[in-house]
Amino acid sequence: MADIDEDDFFRGGGALANEGGPRPRGRRRDPWEKAMLIGQMTVVSAVMFTVLAFIIAFPYVYGAREASEFSMELTGFEGLNATMVGSAVSPMFSLEACINNSPMLQSWCYDSGEVVVSYSGVALAWGHVPRFCVQKGAPTEFTVRPWGRVVGLSSDLCRRLALYMHTGTTQILVEMKLFYDNKDLMYRGPLVRKFQLMLRGANTVN
Repeated sequence: MADIDEDDFFRGGGALANEGGPRPRGRRRDPWEKAMLIGQMTVVSAVMFTVLAFIIAFPYVYGAREASEFSMELTGFEGLNATMVGSAVSPMFSLEACINNSPMLQSWCYDSGEVVVSYSGVALAWGHVPRFCVQKGAPTEFTVRPWGRVVGLSSDLCRRLALYMHTGTTQILVEMKLFYDNKDLMYRGPLVRKFQLMLRGANTVN
């Protein structure tokens, strides 16, 4: 009869284990180890939930400024009558901007901005957009008055501008560039909005 080493027997490496005999039962898990395992699983679950929530909410947060509706209205202008007698103008425009933000999107702010009014590729006036904030579900309105000082125009452009103003078909381009709040690291670069407006209504700036 073969000798069986006691160490091999209690380690489960003896002949009885190899021949399919009864195996020693595994040790019971220590309560502290079990608590640690449950804690780790809880932390992992919380992290996964946070990441999932961020992924779902990110489009609403990041897209708030892009999804907001911008509109621009020309409420007055002056200084373009000089095109009938010369080739330089000093126009001023009164522009009313309106921004609508959906209740589903977060509130956001712009640090400042610039606005340029041009005709046929020539800048006629420019101005500064003050800092403003847009709230959820509430429209934000503000007025900008860009002004140009002694802007030189070609003779052909002067004649064309004077003709179109006489017929009421002059169309200008308004470009508004907005800069994000410096504290907001999620956004990079300015936001640019362009508006095509007709020179109609009162030829005055209040």
